[in-house]
Amino acid sequence: MLHNIKELKKFDIIAVDGPIGTVHDFLLDDKEWTIRYLVVDTMKWLPGKKVLISPMTIAELDLVNGNLFLFLTRETIKSSPALETKLPTRAYEASFVHYYGLRPYWYLAEKAAHESVGNQEIEDVVTENYEHESTLRSFLDIEGYHIEATDGRIGHVENFVVCDETWKVRYLVVDTQNWWVGKHVLVDPEWISYVSWQEQIVRVDLTKETIKNGPEYDPNRAITRELEDEIYTKYDKPRFWL
Repeated sequence: MLHNIKELKKFDIIAVDGPIGTVHDFLLDDKEWTIRYLVVDTMKWLPGKKVLISPMTIAELDLVNGNLFLFLTRETIKSSPALETKLPTRAYEASFVHYYGLRPYWYLAEKAAHESVGNQEIEDVVTENYEHESTLRSFLDIEGYHIEATDGRIGHVENFVVCDETWKVRYLVVDTQNWWVGKHVLVDPEWISYVSWQEQIVRVDLTKETIKNGPEYDPNRAITRELEDEIYTKYDKPRFWL
């Protein structure tokens, strides 16, 4: 199911034995455009402290009551490696996945196309002394990035739409600002041709006219497969589900 992550930020995060806080931010890796961590503000439970939660530890999304349930206990979360920087280093990630017994996404992504990975190999990977730079990006930082078509600027990143099975960013929600007043469009990360993290620019392989002739996105309506089919037809892009 697809979700607007600004809506998910309103959800209460519930451990097995009680609430821990609310989502403050989402961290995605800039290689796969996939949410790797939720940054949770623990509020009154652990005042002034933020903790990371992996989507792999989520048990259920309660859309009716606005709750996100975890497999974890409060004590397990409280004793997890302390988050000392806004964007964790790869060394921190290694200690984090080792603590929770998770599979390291950055290693498995590289190996998946070539061979299977054994448990001992995973253990070796997560206990290495990493010096590599992190590939993580903050949604709060990316929000507001300029979006450019092949022939000019069209607006800025307003939101993400994610799939709750893979936590992959399915679409960037683009506010078209003064170019097309009050309108929103969806852009698949697969259509991104260039990103400048320093200049805060995301360029997509679409013309302004193509985007303007495409379907408008209404944030108050669910994204159906019919809408997706229309988007990919208008933009003449291969459908990811085929």
